[in-house]
Amino acid sequence: MGRSPEPEDLAIMRDPATYYRGTGGEAFLATLDNKTVGAVAVKGLGASGCEFCKLVVTDSARGHGAGRALVQQCLDFCAAQGGPALYLQSFNALDVALGLYARMGFEHVAPPPEMAVLARTEVIMAKPV
Repeated sequence: MGRSPEPEDLAIMRDPATYYRGTGGEAFLATLDNKTVGAVAVKGLGASGCEFCKLVVTDSARGHGAGRALVQQCLDFCAAQGGPALYLQSFNALDVALGLYARMGFEHVAPPPEMAVLARTEVIMAKPV
């Protein structure tokens, strides 16, 4: 049984395009063999940069670089928007994802004032772009 959606989750499900694009963000998909195997969204955080959210990769695509490619797309998008950093929030149970973020140069930081930190968040990381 999964957890109950938080208010942010419900807002996203009602209108994801407006939710992310309304902040200056975007959503990206990863494909493998012409099938969508992953997705990620980016929120704008004003002067602090961007935050990537909701990174999802199918089990069948793990190990093919889809997660890394999606995170890199977010880094590139944030840089194109003027940066200065790409943030993420996560929790300790996602150790494989946290390892990927660390290998890509993300470090533990305090959240910027523009970031709405979710109640379930245990880890906040960022990488300058």
